[in-house]
Amino acid sequence: MNIRKELPIIWLFLLGSIIGTAMDAWFVYGGIERYPSPVLFGVAWWVPLLFGAAAITIGYSHALVDPLLQHRRRHPHPLVTSGELLWLVLAYTIGVSILNTLAKVGLLLVIYLNFWVIAGSGWQNLLLSLVTAITGTLVEMILVTVGMFSYLHPDFIGVPYWLPCIYLCASLAVGDFGRSLLIFFRER
Repeated sequence: MNIRKELPIIWLFLLGSIIGTAMDAWFVYGGIERYPSPVLFGVAWWVPLLFGAAAITIGYSHALVDPLLQHRRRHPHPLVTSGELLWLVLAYTIGVSILNTLAKVGLLLVIYLNFWVIAGSGWQNLLLSLVTAITGTLVEMILVTVGMFSYLHPDFIGVPYWLPCIYLCASLAVGDFGRSLLIFFRER
């Protein structure tokens, strides 16, 4: 067993399960969503597993798909890309705000576009962000439909219109963090 190969997966899982669950709990306490059987901090027992798996999927897939898309990325240290996660926290802050749905969509798109430019733009990042937003939103629609949790003010098939914008930001932040982890541990 080569621990260096597993460390990026472990770090991504920890990132998703801890920070993602904390942000989701913030949504619960902010009156955005609720779980029928909360266990801790208003979220269900499976939430850390879901967010951990999502972080692995986003962080690992972006690095694996980059060569196929001929996407050449800078190689910053994981400490640098961990700072990019603040963009995701900002997106969650807007999601939990008292703004109406369309104002959230507009503001989140402005946040995403700024982050996209700072993160190096490129059509590849845009494509990966769109795939992440569509996939993540579809997964949440399914979870809502089967009763795993619910949004208190849904707009379309149980989810708010601004939800894909959160996934756009997650794609950039978690994708870059995953890339940097894979490169960092490959070079060690």
